Amino acid sequence: MDNNKSKDFPKTLRRGQVGTFGAIAEEISAMAPACDSIAFVVASAAFAFFLTPLSFIIATMTMFLEVNTLYHLSKRHASAGGYYGYVATAFGPIPAIFSGLMYPFYQIVSTAAIPVFVAGVVLPGVVQYFIHVGMPAWIWLPFILVFIIVPIIIAIVGIRPQMKYIRVAAFFEIIFLIVLSTIIIIKAPDNTVNVFNPYGFPQYRSWFSAEGGPIAGLGLGMVFGLTSFIGYGGSAPLGEEATHPKAITRSLVFGLLITGITLTEVSYAQIVGWGIPLMQSFTSSAIPGVITATLYTGAVGGIMFSLVAFNSAFSDSVAMQSNGGRVYYAMGRDYILPQFFSKIHKKYQTPSNALIFVATMASILAVGVTFLVTYGAGIPVKDIISGNADSSVVVTALTDSFDLLTTLALGGLIITHILLNTSVMTMFYRLKEKHTGIKKIIHPIEHYVFPSIATVIFIFVLYESVVPPVYPITDGIVIIALYSIFAIGYSLYLKKTKPDKAKNAGLTVNLVAEEKLSGGSK
Repeated sequence: MDNNKSKDFPKTLRRGQVGTFGAIAEEISAMAPACDSIAFVVASAAFAFFLTPLSFIIATMTMFLEVNTLYHLSKRHASAGGYYGYVATAFGPIPAIFSGLMYPFYQIVSTAAIPVFVAGVVLPGVVQYFIHVGMPAWIWLPFILVFIIVPIIIAIVGIRPQMKYIRVAAFFEIIFLIVLSTIIIIKAPDNTVNVFNPYGFPQYRSWFSAEGGPIAGLGLGMVFGLTSFIGYGGSAPLGEEATHPKAITRSLVFGLLITGITLTEVSYAQIVGWGIPLMQSFTSSAIPGVITATLYTGAVGGIMFSLVAFNSAFSDSVAMQSNGGRVYYAMGRDYILPQFFSKIHKKYQTPSNALIFVATMASILAVGVTFLVTYGAGIPVKDIISGNADSSVVVTALTDSFDLLTTLALGGLIITHILLNTSVMTMFYRLKEKHTGIKKIIHPIEHYVFPSIATVIFIFVLYESVVPPVYPITDGIVIIALYSIFAIGYSLYLKKTKPDKAKNAGLTVNLVAEEKLSGGSK
């Protein structure tokens, strides 16, 4: 039975629950800049060294090109389907189903990575650094409850309480990071523009020999620079619950701009604060960002940074799981996925079944991938359960697991955004709009040039991820390629077996079109 046709359940998500500031907060929370500051800045520095700020500024500029893409797509489609609906508007069923399977997938694997690194590596590092107490290696396992299960309960209870929490958390997080980084930059002795020049420090060129040179190192650093923006577009699946579709459009612009500027400042502050000549030791520490904050602002600053980062990881999980669940709900409503996913909670009017599925899969992946990576590295699995959290073997196993999961997420993001860029070009080509004056010049730049440039950069990052092969980044790209084959196969299968359902994929609800028909939007 179709659950949404039953009188026992509401037929739609509750509308008018999310305003512009709430949607911007959702964007910021889904990208989690404080969590990125303790995770992806370190991961990027392992390859980019002093070029880490450059990798983040290029990643920000690349994603800002995506603002243009999503801005124009969101002006024509708003629903719980998010990207799934955007691609459907431009391309039709097969690409829409593919993107609908890809977007929640990379949200889920990114969520799975949070307890592995934040609770398995960062938390023990912070406790050891400040109070000199060791923690057991298994500590990350119960934190699956904290970083995956509890956030999904918040998401199920309703979008309004979720928005109240996220609004406060997101804007406090941004303000704190900006103030902290400004203090570090003012006090740091190594302030220099050479961190934005691949050949600015020729004496350190040998650092990049394993990657193939500074440009290759920069490209690999961008893998994690872009990964910091995995949650971008997090407000898109809130389209049906927004006070107005324009709230989503505005949040896509301002959320990315705020987060990108903040992350660029944070990465610069950490690198110059640590010291350029000491960059090779930056990634040997589990918590270099916390140590740098403590060095320049005292224990209070370091502890506050840690707490804000942990809260950021928590709100990130709330936002990403909420978004992924809504896309699965939209696909269930369209009969693209089983009707199980289309059930809406009677009391809270949230897609409860889809959200529970997301949390279950994230938990399974967090445990399963970590155990598989550990076993594949020849490390006894019992070592990451019964050993000490500060053991180099445990830290390496958990870090490799985190890198693999986040690379999976990045691969999904890149593939999805290449599809979105192609969608905006295709859509405006089909519209055959006539433009005059300045719009005649702006039109091809916005709808063809910017999406093309972003796509080329994404392809460059993918290339650097596999040539030459680097473990576990290349492995993650190979796995996401296999998942892409599955998603394409499933899309073709649905088109063949359920053509009447497949043709309406992503188009069941479009609030922008509804408003235009009713005269509510110009």
